[in-house]
Amino acid sequence: MTYIILDLEWNQPISYQSRTYREVGDRLIFEMIQIGAVRLDADLNPAEAISIPIAPTHYLKIHPRIRRMTGLDSETLAGAPAFREALTRFAEWCGEDYTLLTWGCDDISVLYQNISFFHCEDIPLAPLCDIQRLYSDLHRMKDRASLKSAMEALNIQPDESMAFHNAMNDAWYTALVFKMLPDPDAVLNYPQKPRQLIHARRNAREKTPGEAFDSVRDALESETAIHPVCPRCGRVLALDGEYIKQSADRYLAVAKCKNHGRILIRLRFRIDDDGKKVMSRTTAPATSANVAYVHTKQLQMRERAARYLEEHGALPDPDEELLNADIASMPFD
Repeated sequence: MTYIILDLEWNQPISYQSRTYREVGDRLIFEMIQIGAVRLDADLNPAEAISIPIAPTHYLKIHPRIRRMTGLDSETLAGAPAFREALTRFAEWCGEDYTLLTWGCDDISVLYQNISFFHCEDIPLAPLCDIQRLYSDLHRMKDRASLKSAMEALNIQPDESMAFHNAMNDAWYTALVFKMLPDPDAVLNYPQKPRQLIHARRNAREKTPGEAFDSVRDALESETAIHPVCPRCGRVLALDGEYIKQSADRYLAVAKCKNHGRILIRLRFRIDDDGKKVMSRTTAPATSANVAYVHTKQLQMRERAARYLEEHGALPDPDEELLNADIASMPFD
C-alpha cells in the first residue's frame, strides 16, 4: 500500500445574495478549482506529484481573496477540465492499493460535497486519514496546528519557488512533515469522514424594509409574512403554525429550513402618516427556547381565542389594537 497526500483549493461565492448562491448554495458552498497530490515511496519520500486545475461551472468569478492566495483566476482556469473529468484523472493517477492523507478535515468535506453535487459517486476513491490530528495529538495541542507552524517546529524550510496555497505545493510540504513524524503509520488511526458543510454568515439575520398594507390582517396573510426566507441560504420557507401576538405591534412565528433548522420570524408594525400598516420582517436562527416558547404560545392563543369568541362573538380588531398601542413599543429595532 502507498500513501498519497491530497490537498485541494476551492472557490467560494463573492456574494451570498447572488443568484447562483441562492440556487445551489445549500448543496455547493465551495467549488473545487484545483487538486494537488503527492505519492510517497517506500521510504515516505515524495516521489511523484500531480496538479489538476478545475474549471468552475457555478461560481465562475474567482473570489478576490482566493485569487490572491492561490494565484488562480478565471483566465487561468478557462481551459481546465470540469470537475468530473478532473476527478476521473486523479483517480486513475492514484491507481490501486493506496490511502489518501490530508492535513486537516476541511478537504474531505469539500471534496465529498463536490462529489455529491456533481454526481460523481461512481468514481471510487480510497479512505482518507488526517495527518494534522496525528501531529496535534503527538504534541498534545488543544488546537489544530497549521501546516506552516508544523514546518517551523520541524525546521522544514519552504522552497522559494513553491508558494503556499497551491494544492500541489501544500501536498508536497505536508509530505515533508509526515515523514518526520516518529510513527507515521499511526495516521491510519485517524480516519476521516466528511462533515456536512453549512455556511454560517457573519450576520445570519435577514430584515426586510417596511412594507405598507391596508390592515394588519392583510399583512399577516401576505407573501412576506407567510413565506419567509432562510437568512443563511435564502430558501423560501413555510411557517410551522400561525403567528403569535406578543403585543399589538409584534408577532412571532417559527419556520423550518431543511438545511439550517428552525428559523424565528419576527414581524413589527407601525402606522405611517397615511394610516397604512407598515410591516417589517426579521428572520434569524431559532434557539430551542424560541421554538418551545412559540409552540406553547400558539396553544395558549387558540384557547384564549376560543374563549373570547364565546364571550364576545368576535375577535379583537388588530388595527384598533395597533392604533391604541403603547407608543414606547412602536419604533423598529
